Amino acid sequence: MNAVLETTTLLMNKLRALLNILLQYVNFDSLEEAYKVVFELFYQASRHKPFLLKNLHKDARLSGMLQYAEELLSDVYEVISERNIDVLELAREMFRRASAELAEASKSASKYVIVCDGLSIIDALYIACRLKREGAELFIAPIINPGGATETYKFILEPHSYIQNADLTLNDIARRIAEKMRAKDYIVFRDYDEFIHQLKSVRASDIIGTMYTLTSKLYSKITQLKGGFGSTIIMLSDHGYDIVEKEGGLYDVNHSWSPRSLSVIASLLIV
Repeated sequence: MNAVLETTTLLMNKLRALLNILLQYVNFDSLEEAYKVVFELFYQASRHKPFLLKNLHKDARLSGMLQYAEELLSDVYEVISERNIDVLELAREMFRRASAELAEASKSASKYVIVCDGLSIIDALYIACRLKREGAELFIAPIINPGGATETYKFILEPHSYIQNADLTLNDIARRIAEKMRAKDYIVFRDYDEFIHQLKSVRASDIIGTMYTLTSKLYSKITQLKGGFGSTIIMLSDHGYDIVEKEGGLYDVNHSWSPRSLSVIASLLIV
């Protein structure tokens, strides 16, 4: 159990450190350009090559961010490859800490759960940066989903229910999380997964443009619930997505496990 506690603390601290350095060096006055930098950061950290922007190693400020991102991914991949940590226990500890964070929230605030199908760590960190920049207090953590797909995520969160009921859906998971956290309501945001299956043989600019639009839509939903209803938002994803290079400067978007995959990170955010 000590190894689980230590790994949980390590991953959360590295993610928070990356969030802070992003806020320090990325210009969020230009929102789409800021999104491009965060996207490029994780692409280069996982693939070790540029995607749309220049090589971040050549910028003294951005190379430090790249190192933070590479270290975070290295720790995630070590858990998966070495199999020295039980990912079920790791997820439970992440949720335990999230529940403790919720207990500190105002008892008068209603809670609202958003479960995202296919939200990447890229999108989650970008949203966290915007919220943090506006003065929001937040909790952020990575859940490791070694299969990089919804099925393995459902097993991680509800192992017994999944075994007993193979038809368990992401909507079922969202409802159960809402019940456990005594939330007022929940939604499943499916837009990412829908576009992941559509973005095939497209250019880098098309991928970033699409994902930026979806992330902006999700951000607006969060701020609407938070501002209009004063809610505490619990946002989760089941997995991320990866960019696969093809010939002729074209790319596919998919979600699956592979060496140095971003799909294996499922984000957890409370604001």
